[in-house]
Amino acid sequence: GSVRQEDSENVINLHNCSLCTLLILTTDFEISILLEINLQNNLCSTYTQKTPLFIPNYYFVIQKLHSVIIFHLPAWPGDCGCPAIEPSNATLRVVNGVEAVPHSWPWQVSMQASPMLPIPYMHGCGGSLIHEEWILTAAHCFIPLNKPSYWRMCLGKHHMNSSMDVPSAEACYKVDGIIRHEGFVYEQDKTDITNDIALVHLSERVNMSSEISPICLPKPGAVMPAGTPCFVTGWGDEKGGKVNVSEQLNQAALPIVDFATCSKPAYWWDTLRPSMICAGYESPDELKSACQGDSGGPFACESASASWEVHGIVSFGPQGCIRDKKPSVFTRTSAGGGGQQRHFNNISSFLH
Repeated sequence: GSVRQEDSENVINLHNCSLCTLLILTTDFEISILLEINLQNNLCSTYTQKTPLFIPNYYFVIQKLHSVIIFHLPAWPGDCGCPAIEPSNATLRVVNGVEAVPHSWPWQVSMQASPMLPIPYMHGCGGSLIHEEWILTAAHCFIPLNKPSYWRMCLGKHHMNSSMDVPSAEACYKVDGIIRHEGFVYEQDKTDITNDIALVHLSERVNMSSEISPICLPKPGAVMPAGTPCFVTGWGDEKGGKVNVSEQLNQAALPIVDFATCSKPAYWWDTLRPSMICAGYESPDELKSACQGDSGGPFACESASASWEVHGIVSFGPQGCIRDKKPSVFTRTSAGGGGQQRHFNNISSFLH
């Protein structure tokens, strides 16, 4: 399709696009938006909206547009969230959790860092493949290693030691851009954690397969009801209390805890924001949560259409990973308005 740019009114006309996925940026790099646009009947259509721009369906950031640049990306994956290998519905957790069926969470990313070669790459965080060029993760994963050259994104893994996967489906990709939310705050004592969300841009497109495929994003504003069991996955510490990467990918079903409960003084109180999701168990014999090494990974919920959506990003939890009335906390990917979908900064580094 073709694009017409009008700086004065931010009018965007999209012609002859039946399905387009666009990355929309402001020239002063205040925001980025990844979204899907469906135009009807494969006919020439025009979408026009003055500031603030809003196009429904998928978006990350919508706020404060100035002049607009539009970069065409390949179409948003229509078969997202549909793993070729069915995941187990077992309800145990990542700490004391259950091993996932190999490659049943094909969007799971092992984010691996090396401060300099020949120091070997080490697993640091999880992430979610949401597009053939994009990874969704937590912003705190890039403390202190915040340069793209430190990182690689590995997909198609089950065992952390890939030689144990026979045949191996692993594919690792270099990174050429890291976009952390410009309002990101992460105090180590958890007195203030805000906007813990980031995008990672890959240096080349991912080759999709039955072992590697993207997860869907929820629609803006979507909120899963309390009690909904969603799955956290990762290679994080299986015991709690120390950084100890699991050898195999684990999974756990954690029920969503409503905001009113999780924001009580005995729970997370004023640390909690509406742009976060709490999930976990309350009974001492049921306590389950995410842990070190799971950070940035997906909190995946099954939609009404039976596809999987990444509703949360593993952000933080209690010291030692398991504690009464301290469920795991996730950044809510569907949050809008005053939540994390406001501004991403420093986006020019990988576009120029």
